[in-house]
Amino acid sequence: MNSLRHLLTGLLFIGTVALYGQYGGSYTYAYLQLPPSARISGLGGLNVSTYDQDVTFGYMNPALLNSAMDGAMSVNHAFMPSGVTHGYAAYGKHMGKWNATMGGGIMYRTYGNMTMTDPAGNSIGKFSGSEYAAVWGIGYGTGKLRYGVNAKALYSRLESYSSLGMAADVGMAYVDTAHLFTAGLVLRNIGTQFKPYVDGNFEELPFSIDLGISKRLRYLPLRVSLTLHDLQQFDIRYDDPNAVSEVNIFSTDTVTEEKNYTVDKIARHLNVAGEFYFGKNVMVRAGYDHMTRKEMSVETRRGLTGFSLGFGMAIKRYRIDYGHEFYSLAGGSHHISIAANLNELVR
Repeated sequence: MNSLRHLLTGLLFIGTVALYGQYGGSYTYAYLQLPPSARISGLGGLNVSTYDQDVTFGYMNPALLNSAMDGAMSVNHAFMPSGVTHGYAAYGKHMGKWNATMGGGIMYRTYGNMTMTDPAGNSIGKFSGSEYAAVWGIGYGTGKLRYGVNAKALYSRLESYSSLGMAADVGMAYVDTAHLFTAGLVLRNIGTQFKPYVDGNFEELPFSIDLGISKRLRYLPLRVSLTLHDLQQFDIRYDDPNAVSEVNIFSTDTVTEEKNYTVDKIARHLNVAGEFYFGKNVMVRAGYDHMTRKEMSVETRRGLTGFSLGFGMAIKRYRIDYGHEFYSLAGGSHHISIAANLNELVR
């Protein structure tokens, strides 16, 4: 495991060199930021600190890969407006000899059929697009500290344009089972394009630094999670021209004054979620992401934009989950997951 530690150290160094990161449409392969499962969708779309047998959490933070995921299989698919879909199929395997757990799978996103037009707007046919990521990671730990790394091979095809890339996630976790507490830190999507869509036009990947904590309450069937995302950049607000207003106090010269959005800038990094347990077989979830609410809602009618809901239930040896994220008034995602443990199915 010394080689794994050296690899993690090297990737952490690479990540800290790229702390300035990009946000809001200035990067490619945005599908890498999608939640891999219905459970995570129900928790607000992001969680890097929940430590249990769910193998999809290894996609969010490879340090969460653990022995309870041995044989775990999860198939996930999400339906979005206008025929857009995405999904993730994952599997985990524990290697007792090295006290390490491997996990990963295939992430995909399809955009359905779209109308192709000429410069005058006349329809000349149809085109489609799809994107894929082959993910494989390893998690290892001694005591309360865990470490992990994911490697991702990336492929995207949009109409006649295609791109290839590579990315990695580096994560750490602190797991205190006695106090039902977990903290996670992950540097996500460190990488580059090998082949850009347009020759010579290399684009950045959606690099982010995420920090989260999860606490299972001892006397209440509830797990609370708090996640701070995109910590590599303080101000992740959209550059809104309305944020600058004209001020004319004495009816003489007109000057501009920028509004103070310090609290809002901090809050946009915040994702909060709760998971309620009704016995061992039923869970209900709710989450809130402030960034989604501020960027996607209409000022005069916000609705439930930014919120998410979900539930899960165990039926014999299978677990079925559903999650819904309210992206905007136009609609949201309907995420469905089916999970099982192959070790139990083949007994």
